[in-house]
Amino acid sequence: MKTIAINQYGSADEFTMVDMPTTEPQADEVQVAIHAFSLNPMDIAGRMGALSSPFTDLWAFPLVLGWDFAGVITKMGKAVTGFNIGDAVFGSAAPAHAANNGTYGEFITVNTKELAHLPAGLSFDQAAALPIAGLTAYYGMKHNLKLQSGQKILVQGGAGGVGLFAIQIAKAFGAYVATTASANHRDLLTRLGADEVIDYHETDPAAVLHDYDAVFDTVGDIDTGLKVLKADGQLATIAGQPTDEQQHDQQKKVAFQFTQGSSQDLADLAQLVVSGQVKLTVATLPFSVANVIKGHRSIESRHTTGKIVIHVTD
Repeated sequence: MKTIAINQYGSADEFTMVDMPTTEPQADEVQVAIHAFSLNPMDIAGRMGALSSPFTDLWAFPLVLGWDFAGVITKMGKAVTGFNIGDAVFGSAAPAHAANNGTYGEFITVNTKELAHLPAGLSFDQAAALPIAGLTAYYGMKHNLKLQSGQKILVQGGAGGVGLFAIQIAKAFGAYVATTASANHRDLLTRLGADEVIDYHETDPAAVLHDYDAVFDTVGDIDTGLKVLKADGQLATIAGQPTDEQQHDQQKKVAFQFTQGSSQDLADLAQLVVSGQVKLTVATLPFSVANVIKGHRSIESRHTTGKIVIHVTD
């Protein structure tokens, strides 16, 4: 199969086209012909050699990166239930996938823990944008913060890939949503449902927001988030490790989020998209080395809004 791989850690220029054998599915796995995959900041870290165990336990060069995908099942292990050959699916590869079993290629072999059927009304390109960023936000709202209708939440970093999902999912749950972003993102975030957009270049969020039930931090500014919370509020961060002092701030709860989503969570998230409650901001590029390099550079610039998807095949 054709893959886009690296032969050493380094810059985006390390990517090259490499032919690799496909991986046969084990009893609890399926093989999927990839129609689309998306790029994530985690991919950048992997390319630069900044990830450690367990991510890198099975890695060697040439290395195929990537976790998010959508495609069609081509082979199945004998213990798999709930799926059939020919099913359109989307999901995420295991964190510690083998070196030749990332998503930057034509096939991937995965277990079904984070695999869901592609619902009618959702394209492969759209579905490939959901798993890591979307599931991170969904898990945060539903399982971690347990957000309820009528509560107030601050999403720090609303214009990023996870932040865009978090704003819309929080609104779908019935919350009042404030977010931080640059001024040039205000119109987009307002259209997506944010009740309040604070330009962090001009205004300290803690100066204008008070007594919030929850904070979802995607930028690593835990101190500001804690100041916004009410006494028994809760903060979840995906961008920093809380200090001992931050973890003992009055009755406030603060913790790093370890996302442990499920197939059902993916299916529920997809339905939010199909129903129009979550709108996707996706830039789609054809499958090529040049476009993967372009996508990585765009993410590294920190000016990407939404998700970058690489379209492999129709």
